[in-house]
Amino acid sequence: MSSKNDLVELARRAKAYDPLAFGELFDLYFEKLRRYVCYKTGDIDMAEEIASEVFSRALAGIDSFDDRGGTLGAWLFGIARNLVARHHESMAKNLTVDLEQVLSLSGGSTPEVTILQNESYADLYRAIGQLSDPHRDVVFFRFIEGYDVKTVAQLMDRKPAAVRLLQHRAILAIREIMTAEDSTARGDGQ
Repeated sequence: MSSKNDLVELARRAKAYDPLAFGELFDLYFEKLRRYVCYKTGDIDMAEEIASEVFSRALAGIDSFDDRGGTLGAWLFGIARNLVARHHESMAKNLTVDLEQVLSLSGGSTPEVTILQNESYADLYRAIGQLSDPHRDVVFFRFIEGYDVKTVAQLMDRKPAAVRLLQHRAILAIREIMTAEDSTARGDGQ
């Protein structure tokens, strides 16, 4: 159920308070929302709580949802973004999560592969952590979740060209950060 027409039909059914539609919404988006919130908060338990709250708010606000052709996912991620922002405001600090922890939420990997990737992930995550929020979001949606540019544009409420530019700048920034860290580690920067 990921075609635009399927999502439009699902939104119509949800607005009619079809309990099966809400079940389908949950099945389709809960894990994606949980990973997103975990990525943003660094707290798996909080990610579960906020992802659940997204669906409570969606049920309460479904009457105000105006489907513009398959935008149900973007609406849910918008609710999640707002809840994460409120969470950060209430915590008054920015938490982080290990990239390995986020990736482990998306499925199994052999221990051997995990061990070989840990150091690279740590370096990459440090670089991603230095990016601005929009750059981190585009990296998350494009490379961790694997969404296409058009979908990311909907999720971030931006135009596709702006997403491509953010992605390009994020990649350049990551490369620059990692190159600088590598030079410093080798002693080139002194």
